[in-house]
This record gives sequence, C-alpha cells and structure tokens, in this order.
Amino acid sequence: MTKKLIKLFLKNKKDRKYIGYLSGTVGILINILLFAFKFIVGTLSGSIAITADAFNNLSDVGSSVVTIVGFMIADKPADKEHPFGHGRGEYIAGLIVSILVLYVGIEFFKSSVDKILHPNELSFNIYTFIVLISSILVKLWLGYFNKILAIESSSGALNATSFDSFSDVIITSTVVISILIAKYFNLTIDGYIGLLVSFFILYAGYNLIKDTISPLLGEAPDAELIQNIIDNVKSYDGILGVHDLIVHSYGAEKIIASLHAEVDYKTDILEAHELIDRIEMEVSKKLNIVLILHMDPVVIDNDELNEIRKKIKEVASKYNYILDVHDIRLVDGKHHRNIIFDVVLSDEIKPKQIDSVKQEILNEYSLNFPDFNIVISIDKKYTYC
Repeated sequence: MTKKLIKLFLKNKKDRKYIGYLSGTVGILINILLFAFKFIVGTLSGSIAITADAFNNLSDVGSSVVTIVGFMIADKPADKEHPFGHGRGEYIAGLIVSILVLYVGIEFFKSSVDKILHPNELSFNIYTFIVLISSILVKLWLGYFNKILAIESSSGALNATSFDSFSDVIITSTVVISILIAKYFNLTIDGYIGLLVSFFILYAGYNLIKDTISPLLGEAPDAELIQNIIDNVKSYDGILGVHDLIVHSYGAEKIIASLHAEVDYKTDILEAHELIDRIEMEVSKKLNIVLILHMDPVVIDNDELNEIRKKIKEVASKYNYILDVHDIRLVDGKHHRNIIFDVVLSDEIKPKQIDSVKQEILNEYSLNFPDFNIVISIDKKYTYC
C-alpha cells in the first residue's frame, strides 16, 4: 500500500521537493484526522487523557509543516546572497524536527518521574484502549511511510520525521502495556517503563540532531562518491594521477568538487585543456555534481626525478600518518638544487603538532637526500570518511 501510494502521487517526479511535499502533506492529513477522531471520542467519553492526546496530534502537524517549508526553501534557486542555492534548508528542517523529538523525550522523562513520585491507579477503559491501539497502528504506518521516503531520497529531514512518528508509537505503546499490566497484575509500573523509554527517545533525538547538524557544519563526503570521482577521472587516457580532492555540499543534490588531475608535461596545452574540459562535463553529468579540475603537468621522462619520486614514496611509507605525497618537482636553483613536494597528513596529527611533525619529516628527507635542499608543503586531506 505504501509503495503504491508513493508511486501514485509521485509518478515520474524524481525531484526531491515532491518527496518532501508528499511526506508533509500526508503527515498533516493523518494528524488532523487523528486529532478529530480523538477529540470526538474524548469529548463523548469524557476522557481528558484522550482529549489531551488529540491536541498532541495537532501539535504534530507543525512537524509536517516544517518538513514542507524546509523542502520549499531547499528548492529555491540561487540568488545574489546564496550563489550556491538554498539546498541546506532541508537540513535545517531536519534539525528542527530532531529538536522536537528531543523535546518529546524531555517531556516524557518529566512525566515519567512525576508518575514514579506520585503514582496513580490506571483504570481500563474500552474507549481509551481502542483509541490508543488505533493511534499506534496509524502512527506505525506513518513512520514506515516516511522511512521509505527517507531511503528513497537519502533525506535526514525525513528520517527525523519518521522517527518522530515512531517515538509516538513507542510512547503510546508503553501506556497500553502499563494499562494491561495494571488491569491483570494490579501493578503500577508505567512511570518506570516511561523512564526507560524516555532515555531511548532522548538518545535517538541526540543522534538525530547530531546527524542533521553534521552536514550544516561541513561533514566528510560519502566514501562511495569520493571513489567514483577518482575512478571516473583516472579512467580517461592522458590522466596520470589525481590528488587534492575537495568536496563541498550545498544540499543533497548540490555538490561541488575540485580535483587536481596530472597530465604529461609534454602534452599540447590546447589538447590537455580540451581533455580537462571534457572530463569536467562528462563526469559532472554522470555523477550529478559540479566538477572543477586543475591541470597539473608532470615530468615523467626524467630518470633522476623518477628515482627521487620512488625514494620519497618509500620514505613516506614508513610513517603511518603520511597519507600521500604528490607534486614532486626537481628545481635547479642558483646555489643548490631543490626537491619540492606536498605531504598529506592524517587527522591524527593535530594542528599544534604540525610544525614539529613537518620538521621531523624534513629531517628524514634531508638525510636521504643530502645533496638537495628539501622544501615541503603540508596538505590536509578533506575527504575523510
């Protein structure tokens, strides 16, 4: 049913905004229907608990509105103030929903502690029981529905929306379990069960917030995307190697990547430029990114330089914190010959350690190349995954 509904309303619309709109619209409709159902039953039965839960569903409408607004913002085109678009608006929506999940956990924790300190007898009411079970089933479906959409779109916002529904299922289920235990075993343990559940919701809310904040702060790109970029660029004849890959994300489908591509220094500059342009266009289209390549000419027919490269890489392999060495050049100076290259350090080397580590590496290479002046530049790897 869920997949049929998605297929019916989305049809051939692959745009992420339609997935977000569908999630938000269904959420609004479901929660309004739950509100109306619970409010009527609560009023007719005189149950304050059911009426209060009805207004809880009405507040859930806000989460769905946030989802729709977030996807609307993310879909806005680039402007003067935001030249790379508004794709991160979706992350902000996910963050707001995640905060709401955390708020639910805090409130449930407080009410659970209050029930432990001031226990009250739970009474079994058929109307209450039917409403609670109905609510669990509907919210369970809504959570599953949003989970499918989250997987379909790889959306952190919809993942948070999904858990928001599942958290309602968990909370309502504890109430049902507590009522049944009180009825058949004469035990009042709803406060203790609620306390355990609140810890779970708080932990989940914390993780959701962390997951939605991470892309806003600039998290490491996906490992599969990194490998795809590198493999695709290196697959072209004329590309000898690549390095210095940097990936910027301005939303789930707005990714800009820059990369240095090595070519034979003897290649005609117009021919090399044409190759670089073709790679940028074809790989960008294939991976749905914006790829920017910097052309690095590499001398490959100098035996002395080739031996130096080999020795430099051998020395680098002795250090587990050296991830890569590149841009190795041999430059003749007025008074001495220079070996110049870049060293990429792992993130285990903290900023305050860089100077001392650089000096250690420099000393090692100076011993291995006593007749040369060694010039090292420290690079950072921006693609940790």
